[in-house]
Amino acid sequence: MARNPGRPRSRAGGAAALALIVLLAGCGSVQELDPQEAESHYDAVIADVQAALGHELVHAPATRSFESEGGECLFTSGGYEADGLGAELGVEENWDPVLESLDPVLEEHGFETVDAPRREGAILMIAVEDTYGAELSLGENGMVRIHGARVSAEACEGQ
Repeated sequence: MARNPGRPRSRAGGAAALALIVLLAGCGSVQELDPQEAESHYDAVIADVQAALGHELVHAPATRSFESEGGECLFTSGGYEADGLGAELGVEENWDPVLESLDPVLEEHGFETVDAPRREGAILMIAVEDTYGAELSLGENGMVRIHGARVSAEACEGQ
């Protein structure tokens, strides 16, 4: 269809298209957390994961850190051992009820959900990422780990 030269072009369509492009460009990009917010956010994730698993998660405090890596400041909530869970997760069929209870928690906290564990070497495990780039992993050894959340750079200054 030819444009009517006597009629001015509408810029609304162009502006709407530009706004959509900008919005879509932001989709899938990793967000950044305030360092204090990161600690409380992932502590809440762990509390909810513990409730979903029905096993106490014992934290190894020395595994919590803020580290500079590749020009980014990353927060690692740490490693947690799910007391008594490892024996259950050694059998692939035992993952179904675990994932059924865990998936809503993951989704609530901005993590991907997962349908089944994957084999990494000799270990069955899941690993999912959230909107801050953090990876939550759970292995058949009963270890839960959250690492790699992007936080603002001041948390890593001086390291």
